[in-house]
Amino acid sequence: MIDNKPDRYVGIFNKIDHIEKRIMEIKEHIAQIKSSHPDIAEEEEMCLDELESEKALLEMVNTVAIDLIADTEPHGSA
Repeated sequence: MIDNKPDRYVGIFNKIDHIEKRIMEIKEHIAQIKSSHPDIAEEEEMCLDELESEKALLEMVNTVAIDLIADTEPHGSA
């Protein structure tokens, strides 16, 4: 039986793509809010940095998870 790994992980990659798109939408929304409210305090500007750091962390976790899944031998029959 030939195991076609790209087909096995299409769902995972689609979810990751959806998460990345949603993060970008949130980032753009925050930027729009900030530009329409010039009186936002400096302290609140950390939200964008925090979002970017969370995105980086999420990407790292996704990479590790995908590597673990790819290294796992399938059990049973599919």
